[in-house]
Amino acid sequence: MPNFENSKVLPFSDEQLYNIIINVELYPEFLPWCKQSEISNKIDENNFDAKLTIGYKALDESYTSRVKGVYLKKITSSAISGPFKYLDSSWVFDKNKDSCKVIFKLNYEFKSFLLGKIMGSLFQKASEKMFEAFEGRAKSLYS
Repeated sequence: MPNFENSKVLPFSDEQLYNIIINVELYPEFLPWCKQSEISNKIDENNFDAKLTIGYKALDESYTSRVKGVYLKKITSSAISGPFKYLDSSWVFDKNKDSCKVIFKLNYEFKSFLLGKIMGSLFQKASEKMFEAFEGRAKSLYS
């Protein structure tokens, strides 16, 4: 079960960080390899399905995740279609006085052994870059 976990105290509010992560439709603007995002089955601003198309060189894959947000506390998502046996992620926000600790966890496995071999190391690197991209987005918007 490949996984990734990172946590960091950032000099931004929980509201600022939550809003960046929940606004999936803006991911192609700043998230490496994210080519397209679409929202569907929207229950409210914090609960919906999100279809993402991720591409690297000649390889593009699309998947849909069910996103569930608890405002300013936690955002979870689980893949419901696409190339993954499972793809589960969570963002937890721990508000401090002038900052916010963000804890990001990602667990995944590809359905195809071959795709897992091809994408495995790339996906680990992409997870690290993704965390950095969200931090960079916060800096560009709020610094």
